[in-house]
Amino acid sequence: MRDLRPQHPYSHQGYWLWPLADHAPDDESSRVLGILGVEARTASPLLGADEVRVVEAILERTTSALADRRLQQSMLASLRYLIPDIDRMQQLRGVIPYAAMDSEREPTAALLDPSPIHSPEFEAWVKDALSHYWGGPKLTHSPLIKLRTVNETMASADDDPTRALRLVLGQALERLRPEGKQNFTAPEWLLYNILEMRFVQGRKVREIADRLAISESDLYRKQRVAIGQLARVLSEMEQTNAAEAIAAGSPGASRRPAPVPMSVEKSR
Repeated sequence: MRDLRPQHPYSHQGYWLWPLADHAPDDESSRVLGILGVEARTASPLLGADEVRVVEAILERTTSALADRRLQQSMLASLRYLIPDIDRMQQLRGVIPYAAMDSEREPTAALLDPSPIHSPEFEAWVKDALSHYWGGPKLTHSPLIKLRTVNETMASADDDPTRALRLVLGQALERLRPEGKQNFTAPEWLLYNILEMRFVQGRKVREIADRLAISESDLYRKQRVAIGQLARVLSEMEQTNAAEAIAAGSPGASRRPAPVPMSVEKSR
């Protein structure tokens, strides 16, 4: 990093200002990362020798911190695109050793088929499917129908993909349900109650907010958290299913009827 700071600060509206610039090593340009300002004690900037050394140390450290932060942000942005590919490679590493040509295990192509859980839109798909829980295009045409857990629930759903997806959503919801009798005031029940009342029972937002004694805005915030937790459970179910299929191999062994949650079997 080359020091491109001015020898003296700028004076502006009662403040002394130092631009914090980072020099790019591959060219002669510099990037302004920020501005450091202190309240001026005189109209014209005037610093003693000791003060200059202190200020220079502060400027150097602050500029370095901002440059590091920018680099970290860039790296994290890149990782957001790389993580799905990394997950995909982990899937390949787990599947290939078990994909013997003469085995009766599930076809390799099926095991390698990308799962919806690796899509950046997975949580949005979960929300859409919940919004049409009892029927509608967002459930019928949901990408979540491609989940392995949905495919293996088909036998319990009369080979109806839409009903199978609803059953899987219900199973995931039941995993979020705390132990014991349903409670509308206990904090640990809040996320489950929101999902169950909003999407399974189909109640209105105002009614749910009154029942749970929270504001509508807080309800929407908690609903986003609840959907995220449900997506996490679905992802765990899918990963467990894939791991069991790879280890056990036989698709027939994993197509046993899935348990049907009581809250899902009731009809509107």
